[in-house]
Amino acid sequence: MAECADGSYYTGIAKDIERRIETHNSGKGSKYTAAHGPVKLIFQEPQGDYSTALRREYQVKTLSKERKIRFIAGEKLRRPAKKSKMTFQRKKKAKKRS
Repeated sequence: MAECADGSYYTGIAKDIERRIETHNSGKGSKYTAAHGPVKLIFQEPQGDYSTALRREYQVKTLSKERKIRFIAGEKLRRPAKKSKMTFQRKKKAKKRS
């Protein structure tokens, strides 16, 4: 997780964190950080594999800023289930027509 110059947070995943921060600060990392940078790394959490990292990233991105601050300070989050689907992957229930 990185803090942008305007105080907002950017959450992402990377294999090489230092290089990713440099890329964000050069204006080429993402549209968001290009507009809100420069950024500084404020939190990192190693994950076992890419899939797990994506699920954790999604989980953290959905938190409010206040909850992210508590998470950075050490408050625990329940790990996402291995087979959990992200909100956008869940099928919506069909509405009954009368």
